[in-house]
Order: sequence, then structure tokens, then C-alpha cells
Amino acid sequence: MSISWYREAEGELRQLVLAIQRQHTICLDRVTMLATDLVASLKRSEALTVLALSSPSGDPLLTNLLNVAIVATKMGMRLGYFGEELERLAMAGLVHDVGLCAVPQSLVTKEGRLTPDEQMLLEQHPELGYEAIKRAAPEYLWLAQVVRAAHERSNGLGYPNRLRGRQFSEMAQIIGVADVFDALISERPYRRRMLPHEAIQELMVAERLTFPREIVKALVEQLSVYPLGTTVRLTTGETGLVVAVNPRYPLRPIVKVDEAEGEDGHVSRQVDLSLTPLVAVIEALNSPVVGSVHFEPDSDTPTGGCFGNPGTRSDQFASLLEGLDGIASAIQGAVLTQAERSQDQSDQCEAEQEEDRHKQEGSTVS
Repeated sequence: MSISWYREAEGELRQLVLAIQRQHTICLDRVTMLATDLVASLKRSEALTVLALSSPSGDPLLTNLLNVAIVATKMGMRLGYFGEELERLAMAGLVHDVGLCAVPQSLVTKEGRLTPDEQMLLEQHPELGYEAIKRAAPEYLWLAQVVRAAHERSNGLGYPNRLRGRQFSEMAQIIGVADVFDALISERPYRRRMLPHEAIQELMVAERLTFPREIVKALVEQLSVYPLGTTVRLTTGETGLVVAVNPRYPLRPIVKVDEAEGEDGHVSRQVDLSLTPLVAVIEALNSPVVGSVHFEPDSDTPTGGCFGNPGTRSDQFASLLEGLDGIASAIQGAVLTQAERSQDQSDQCEAEQEEDRHKQEGSTVS
């Protein structure tokens, strides 16, 4: 259902894009229905989440609109959005970058660095999206305002109006985080796509001043550092598939580990890493794969919920695992340690080369 809905939604959004390109008045009724369907689907299962994280093929603009809507809706659910407010957030994700249709496509697809004039023109696309949606109907003014602010940043380095802090809505900030995340996990001509856990780490370390902490925290808690469908290696040496996440413990998802076939055939077990202090993920082996995780549509288990009884965990273990700042610091420390190790190796290599040069010079003199 998730793939068929995704492709149908692409078709609906393609019509919207064509209308903007032809400077026709757009109709947002179908987009409203798509937003309602999207929220209902994410409440039933995580199938669309896995699909969005797998970087599905298709028109880059359309897949970005859909993926951002999915990720932003998940974040909104974590932040307490519900009802009409959650559907509005989903709708904003579905149209957040439609203004790109109104700028020369040569700028959108250009591989090299943009000139200052080209950059200035490209940065007007949120304003163009705002105008297109505002013309559609007066009742969508709220949506136009979110679209115009989706590329603003808390540190004032966004565009088009260089807003900062709380000068623009939380909904626009959620869309902004989801948009950057999707850009990081998508293929680009000038770089490889990141795995979802790498993109989350990038957001937590490199973008910590760009977005409010609670918004990034919602992304991490809802998707986990190792999102659904990711194949991971554990400290035990085993590999497994992430089948559920623990929002309170983003580094410790629930992993399905396949064991050797026995007399009864294929055997697997689920390991809740939030209950196993001595077992953890040491690396992610690949991105989420569509179809790798199977969901029961009638399951009573809340999607993205925390498994197990929190009361069985020691306070010391809980405090160790809790806290986005602690996770970010650990990741940043690992990055710095690796950089220092590389620098030490480089220095040692240079010293050895210098020593060899002196020996050669000494040999020549003698």
C-alpha cells in the first residue's frame, strides 16, 4: 500500500507543479486529501517512513516533497501535534518547495557553484511559492506563510528574509529540519548520499546552532539514530535489522537478529538494546530497504513506541542513555578523536620521511 500510495501522490503533486510552471491558479483540495491520507497511514504503520528513508527513485523535486512531508509529520507526532494541526503540518511538507518550479530549472540542476546573482534568484523561490499558494485561496494564507519561512534558520543565516530565533513558526522549523535531513540522504551530483544515521549525526553535530534543539531532538527520537529497516552490526558480532525504535534511547533500537537454521527451520530473535547495557550497535551496514520490515496493520503496539518496561532499567543506565546533548557530545568526541589520530599518523609519517631524507643526505656526504 505504501509504494502505491507514494506513486499516486507523486502524480497528484506533478499536476500541482505543472500548474505553477504554467502560471495557472493551483487547486489545493487534492493536496489536503493527500495530507489526511498521509497522517492516517503513519498512525497505522511505519511503512511510509521506511520508504522515505530508502531514498526512492523518481523526480527529485517530487520525492523531496513527499519525503519531507513524511519525516516532518513523524516529528510533529513526537512534538504533540494531532488532529487538524498535524494534517496542516503534513500539507505544508507536501508543498514546501513548490516555488522551485517557478525558477529556471537550469539553476536547480546546476552542478557547479552558483554565481551571486544565481544564488540570489534561487533564494527567491520560497517567496514565489508563497505567492502561488496565496493566490489559490484566502484560507490557505497560513500555508503560504509556512512555505515562505521553510528555509529560514534560527541563526539568521536562512532565506529569503534572514529571520532568526522565534521570528518564524515552529511548523516552518520542523519542515526545515526534515528538508535538510532528506537532502543529506539523497544522491547529489557532487557527493554520495549519506546513510540515515550519518545524516542524523550531521544534524546533531554540524547543525546544532541552525535549528532549535527540541526540533532536532524530535527527529532523533522519532527516527532513532539507527532508523527502521537499517541493517546494523552489534558488539556481539551479530548483524540484525532494526524493527522498532526506542524514542527515549535513540542509540538503542529493537533489532531482529537472524540465527542459524535449526531443526525447526529459520530462527530469529528480537533484542531490545534499551534493556541490554552490554550490547550495543557498533555500525550501520546499509540504508533502510523497502519491504525489509513487515508491519501488522492491526497491531496495538504504538508506532515508534518504547518497548519493554522502563521500570526494569536502573536509574544509572537510564541517565546514561538519556539526553541528546550526551549523544551529540559522544559523536563529536569520536569525530575529533579520529581527526586527532589521523593528524598523529600524518605527523609520524612526515617525521619518518624527514628522518629518511637526513639519512640519505648523510650517506651522500660520506
